[in-house]
Amino acid sequence: MRRAFTLLQKKQTQAGYLAAAGKTGSEEKWAHASMEYIYEKVHVTDSKKRKHDIDAENQMSFAYDRFDHVSTTNFEQRMERLVARLTEALEAIPSDELRDEAIFLNSQQPPLNLRRPSLTPPIFGYEPGFGFDVPQLKAQPLEYPSIVRPTDRLEQETAASPGSSFPFVESDDISKLTESAAAQLEREHGEIRSAAPVTGVEGEVWEAYTALNKKALSRQRLIFDLSLDPEFRERYDGDEEFRRETLQSRGMVAMDFERADPHQLKVERHYSQDPHYQPIREY
Repeated sequence: MRRAFTLLQKKQTQAGYLAAAGKTGSEEKWAHASMEYIYEKVHVTDSKKRKHDIDAENQMSFAYDRFDHVSTTNFEQRMERLVARLTEALEAIPSDELRDEAIFLNSQQPPLNLRRPSLTPPIFGYEPGFGFDVPQLKAQPLEYPSIVRPTDRLEQETAASPGSSFPFVESDDISKLTESAAAQLEREHGEIRSAAPVTGVEGEVWEAYTALNKKALSRQRLIFDLSLDPEFRERYDGDEEFRRETLQSRGMVAMDFERADPHQLKVERHYSQDPHYQPIREY
């Protein structure tokens, strides 16, 4: 009994494990026993964990908690600075119509974005299921802006060309970027409307968001046309009727926001067109 208790208390080592497995056999049997020993030692649910293994796991978890706290703090500071800059820009806008458009433009994100919401800042390549065609990830709403920026390709092309530094680029590059962004917006808008049409209040918001994006790109193209054509700029500045026709032809007329009163609406609408916060019954 004393000898059996001594054997039970003996520490299991790799040499003893391999000797018990039988070194006299073939090399494949010895290699298989080695892999079993390694697997048992590194497995998460190993019952033979020592104190130094638990201490190492605790140290790693504490380090991750500290890193997560630091990254979350940095991201919150970035978001606070961004909100402060956006608020300052909104306060500098003189017109109420332009202020409504600016707020509306930054409040609604386009659908069919493949990022899933997370509580950490978007780090490229570290999202769960990144790059996989998983419907559960596609169905999640968007929490942060897209990872791909419109100026990424321009920045890569500028880095490849000597003598130029981003963001100080030529006006021709910005003009090409505006044209490509307008073409991409038109193509994606048509694809979404044909493949996955959105109806109701969400559909109206999505159409208004796309119209405001097109209006911003049209304004950018108008700025380039005014800077490149002096005669057009002189006529645009002097003739009020020509300016109004130009803005109307380019789709830059101010949008009218109608404040709908649900108590005055007598039209029988589909249930998908009603907002979720309105009661089903009127009594």
